[in-house]
Amino acid sequence: MTAGGTAGRPLVSIVIPVLRDSVELDGLLTDLADAADADAAQTVEVIAVNGDPADPSVAVLRERFPAVRWMESPPGRGRQMNAGAAAAGGRWLIFLHADARLEHGWLRVISVADEQPGVVGGAFRLAIASSRWWARVIERGVALRTTLLRLPYGDQAIFVRRDVFDALGGYRPLQLMEDVDLVRRLWEAGRLHFPAVRTRVSARRWERDGWLRRTVTNLWLFARYLGGAPPDQLARAYYGDALPPPPAGVAATGGPGTVTVIIPALNEEAAITAVLSEIPDAVSRVIVVDNGSTDATVERARAAGATVVTEPARGYGRACLAGLRALPPAGGEDIVVFLDADRSDYPVEMPALIDPIRRGEADLVLGDRAGAGRPWTARAGTALCVFLINRLWGTCYRDLGPFRAIRRDALDRLGMVDLTWGWTIEMQVKATEAGLRVVEVPVRQRERIGQSKISGTVAGTLRAGARMLRTIWSLYRAGR
Repeated sequence: MTAGGTAGRPLVSIVIPVLRDSVELDGLLTDLADAADADAAQTVEVIAVNGDPADPSVAVLRERFPAVRWMESPPGRGRQMNAGAAAAGGRWLIFLHADARLEHGWLRVISVADEQPGVVGGAFRLAIASSRWWARVIERGVALRTTLLRLPYGDQAIFVRRDVFDALGGYRPLQLMEDVDLVRRLWEAGRLHFPAVRTRVSARRWERDGWLRRTVTNLWLFARYLGGAPPDQLARAYYGDALPPPPAGVAATGGPGTVTVIIPALNEEAAITAVLSEIPDAVSRVIVVDNGSTDATVERARAAGATVVTEPARGYGRACLAGLRALPPAGGEDIVVFLDADRSDYPVEMPALIDPIRRGEADLVLGDRAGAGRPWTARAGTALCVFLINRLWGTCYRDLGPFRAIRRDALDRLGMVDLTWGWTIEMQVKATEAGLRVVEVPVRQRERIGQSKISGTVAGTLRAGARMLRTIWSLYRAGR
């Protein structure tokens, strides 16, 4: 093998999610070890992500395969693969199922793709480990779907550039079709490559369920997904009683009236796990927008089940806009909640923000902190901005707190553009100008974890204050 890493970094990381499937994993790891040579040892890393820490057979495999990087994650294929990707060091990621085997030549495929900047990902050709004629029919059908629709499934060993995977936010927390969802987002990022090298998968699913029945079921689920059916409904039909639970604090997505939480984060590794664990189960999806962190914020957010979106250009408004761009098209009753990553708010109070919207009483609900638990400089700056807004626009606002909920269609109409700390001001002013129904509800505050990006330093306070005042003046002049 001629491919190689750079400066000690492997070319490719193979991420293997496993859930009580040690027999197949044993065979896969043995196969990868037998295929490795001296070059591959420096080029490839293997990460196995176990979804059941209580499975005693995994401990045996840990001893047998010490070169493998072992991790644990809550069950759920997308969650496990995100956890493995967060720890991976390779420039490329291959997501390989435990019952699959990569055939000779796969590393050369990745090496060639690495030299083509336009290629962002792809998948291998499916082969089924069976001599049955049904297997050949299915293989040809999958090849046709991949060629014509550019839609491979996860059992074809999807590969993707690590930086592209991070920019897309990884796998979304879907209980089914997380692989198709990722591929469809990859379309927008660049060119996909589908080589002739095969990945050979076990025939056990077809043998267990029946070749015709399993094939028809797969086609039916695929057609329903393309038709807009919620993935959680499809997952119940696919898994039955074996359906894995949704991530902690994250309910299954899909359908009207979904609630999405967007959390801008910059170096919040000490707080982000706790924040995500406190989000109510009624939330449909959680998006953490990494705004250039240099710590483990991204890894911990993914491990907790959140979708991570990367926005390297710093700015609170930029991060919020990046989170919105990651959302699917809006439903008429969808709600977006904005929450800070420093644990100064209480996510359990989220229903107080959401319920007035669901009852049809409000379009935008703001959390009023009443100045509690904040430095005097922050309270004074907020009071000045609120006074100016109320005076210039005739409103009665009490706060500019970031903890807020808004109807998605109303937010889209506002045309938000502010990239920094003027985001909350712009939203409240434009909501007034658009005639939205705005309600403020009391929320608690507690001491944040870590240092504030605004009030933590005098310079930060002054910069943010100046930006907020400029935003107010710009909005006032634009509306005159």
